[in-house]
Amino acid sequence: MALDINWVAVIVIALIYFAIHFFWYFPFAFGNLWLKLVGKESEPKSKIIRDTIIMIPTSFITVLFIEIMMDLTGMNDIVSALLLSCMLWVGFVATIAINQNNFNDRGIKLFLLEYGFYLIGFIISGMILAVWI
Repeated sequence: MALDINWVAVIVIALIYFAIHFFWYFPFAFGNLWLKLVGKESEPKSKIIRDTIIMIPTSFITVLFIEIMMDLTGMNDIVSALLLSCMLWVGFVATIAINQNNFNDRGIKLFLLEYGFYLIGFIISGMILAVWI
């Protein structure tokens, strides 16, 4: 079975996914709350730059994987894309995140802040892909 990947859609949506993630941690969004919850006053500029650079390919890979799963499952309409996006988040993000959060004794607020983004990003990406393809 050959995959039918819309590369333009994946690239554009990956940029949207990246932008949401990038702005999620801005001080006017959740950045200050995140710093408080992890017990920090600030992040070094070099770490912010490094983390931002890493987010570019990981955003692309995430959206590409959502596109591949939509193609393989045939879940291409908006409702199916919403369901698939949620299932992917639960199966691959939430399960790992719950373990990580539990082992590191982090609270529910930090869990929701750090991993809630991914649910929103998955849903937005899946729904845009459904409309685009």
